Amino acid sequence: MSVRFARLKDLAQERSSDKRRELLREVTDMFFVSAETGRTSAEAALFDSVLREIAMAMQDKVLRELAERFSGAPDAPIGLMRDLANHAFEVAEPVLRRSTVLGEADLVAIVEKHGEDHRRAIAQRERVSERVSSALVARGDNATLRALVANAGAEISRTDFETVFERARSDDALTQGIVNRVDAPLDLLNDIVFAVSAALRAQILARNAVVDPEALDLALERARARVERRNPGMSEAYAAAETDVRRKASCGQLSAATLIAYYRADMREHFLVGLAHLTDVDVSVADSVIERGDMDALAMMCRASGIERPLFVTMAVLACGGQRAMDKAEEFGQLYTDVPIEAAQRAMRFYRIRRTNADAAARALG
Repeated sequence: MSVRFARLKDLAQERSSDKRRELLREVTDMFFVSAETGRTSAEAALFDSVLREIAMAMQDKVLRELAERFSGAPDAPIGLMRDLANHAFEVAEPVLRRSTVLGEADLVAIVEKHGEDHRRAIAQRERVSERVSSALVARGDNATLRALVANAGAEISRTDFETVFERARSDDALTQGIVNRVDAPLDLLNDIVFAVSAALRAQILARNAVVDPEALDLALERARARVERRNPGMSEAYAAAETDVRRKASCGQLSAATLIAYYRADMREHFLVGLAHLTDVDVSVADSVIERGDMDALAMMCRASGIERPLFVTMAVLACGGQRAMDKAEEFGQLYTDVPIEAAQRAMRFYRIRRTNADAAARALG
């Protein structure tokens, strides 16, 4: 019988807590030495069994030390690692973050069983598989998702990206994390281009400018498929405005000047539907831009659609309202001039898909 085997049996039979702690440290040292000198399968199984049994009686401080020491071992006893990973977070953290012994099934089970501290630690592992990421997206809060998308080693599926994008609409920090990811789907990025800050919008447009044309075409196809799945119905007020605006458009009477007249007449639905028609975006996009007073986005829409600078400035002043808006007319004009027209037109390709879908829905309504 080897010396290691004998010491393991001593540890298993020891009843004194102080003696057990001493033996635990000795056996732990022995485990790491055995990685270099070789250990038998029987010794490996006994290491796991005895360490698990003794660890159950140890205080959290000792268990934390044990977790720190074993978390980086590629041959750590799997049973012990599972026990430590399912312990209180103070003990589990190093194992959750670093142990490569834990498999996908172990990590998914922990995500489903434990709280956000455990989930965030898993989200920050050097590598997170799609299956584990999916469990985190399904169960985690936004702080956990921020940790996940900030992790370049996390693999995120297309389906889970769509879920994360929806949640990011109300979380600027999560949006920032998504925009920073090199694997974020291009169509989803462009789907939020009018709902993000000017700095994030510039990042998205910069990516559009260098993307391979084939990749852009694929992104457009994906955007088209997603829009078709949504296809929300229109309210009665918007449906009526859609009918009136479409009639004007068919007669060649819809222009930016018409929109200004609608706005001054307090015909909000007509103004938004008309803006959507002239700029080839969905009404919900136009509504969001005006509601937020996002003149950067409005400048991009108008610039890409050929609406002239003076008419854009008038709309911007009306949308912002008050004397302060009048004082900013020159600034609005500069906004328009500063928009790179090619970048704006490239981004707008995604919104023409939405416009096409909206047109189809309107025709279906008769």
